[in-house]
Amino acid sequence: MTFNNENKRDILIMVNFPNIDKIKDIQKKYYDIANKIEPHIAVAFPFNSEITDEELYNKLYEVLSKYKPFKIVCHGVSIPVGESNYRFLNIVENKDIIKNISDDIYKNIIPECLEYRNKYNYDPHISLVNKPLDEEIELDDTFEMIVDSLYVERIGDNDQSIKLYDIKLEK
Repeated sequence: MTFNNENKRDILIMVNFPNIDKIKDIQKKYYDIANKIEPHIAVAFPFNSEITDEELYNKLYEVLSKYKPFKIVCHGVSIPVGESNYRFLNIVENKDIIKNISDDIYKNIIPECLEYRNKYNYDPHISLVNKPLDEEIELDDTFEMIVDSLYVERIGDNDQSIKLYDIKLEK
């Protein structure tokens, strides 16, 4: 499945686990945008909106003001429902907080995009693979970190990530 995401924005949690190289090694082989953006969790999928970057910042800052930094734990690889080349690293601790943040963003900032997100049955994860595999990947490690900010990007030519800003979660 090919998406045209050029000039869209999205909202992400950039992951930086101590053992991140294991994820990056898999992505380099099997994830076609691995050389364009670091491993991440999509909180709001690439979207078009009339909202300016400044308005998005202000509204996102307001939405995120009720959230504190939180720990996530990732473990295990899954295949999404239906036929897919994707493989996901599962979030096994505090996935509900990420879902709540995503719900708040769609409800309060980009409600016109909610139908698109719901079409894909939003389930927070880290994409590892989006190409056909010769064999299943094995990744038995556990990955842990504290989420303390969200990252907003604009997607440039050839899916290049252009950072607009980070918004810190209040302590």
